[in-house]
Amino acid sequence: MADFYTLHDDQAGGLRRIMASQRPRVVSLLSAGSGIDKSSMLINLAVTLQRQGSEVLVINADSKQTMQAYGAVCQSTLTAVAQSQAGLKTAIRPSSYGFSVTQLMTIRQLRSGIGEAERHALNRLLVGLAHRYDVLLVDAELTGEDVLPLPVLNEGEIVIQLNQHPDAIKQAYSRIQQIYGQLGCRAFGVLLTDVPEQEARRLFNRLSQVARRYLSVRLNHMGTIPPDTCINQASRLGRPLVEVFPKASASAAFMELAGCLGFGTSAWAAG
Repeated sequence: MADFYTLHDDQAGGLRRIMASQRPRVVSLLSAGSGIDKSSMLINLAVTLQRQGSEVLVINADSKQTMQAYGAVCQSTLTAVAQSQAGLKTAIRPSSYGFSVTQLMTIRQLRSGIGEAERHALNRLLVGLAHRYDVLLVDAELTGEDVLPLPVLNEGEIVIQLNQHPDAIKQAYSRIQQIYGQLGCRAFGVLLTDVPEQEARRLFNRLSQVARRYLSVRLNHMGTIPPDTCINQASRLGRPLVEVFPKASASAAFMELAGCLGFGTSAWAAG
């Protein structure tokens, strides 16, 4: 099997072609493994994308996540906007971190679902927002039907975030298998966080091998955020890592990841 670096180069080239041809960008992040803080990762990624010139909207679609984690309080949800019960300005608010943020549905709706007519209207609204913003970053979870709650999310990019937790590979494969059972064969992105380079290589190769062997599913290595004490320091200060410690190793990793997902410049995204 090809090693991590060969896969990285091949996938980077493929991703560059995808990025050049597909605008706008809709990226949904699912976590696999205990102890993962999606909000911290998405905040730093969103801030980095903004600094590279992309207009970003972070969408909270995880019933276990609060809007306060993203430095904003929204008066209504996008579902309410889609049903003409609220205006867009009450649902999309500026975050204290500098990007825009919104709540997809109420917690009850995220857990129990919405009707077909409401889903169609909300999906149409998100398609419109995807053309208004350069990147939609979605803090996501699977529904009871093992998919994301809207077609535009299922048709966009789905990225599995995992760390070094002993069950991370098993949980990541389970997420992929669940979605595969409903949507069929498709590619997935893999983002490794708080993982040293050597371990990241091992984890990605193992997961990629299993996904190819049993599902014929291709995984794309989206990036690796290495362990960095500066991340916790920035969190304690309540500020983005890339702003407080721009020279940190993790900041460089976020810049590379942002270059891949957005329209800024990075070694990965360049020529």
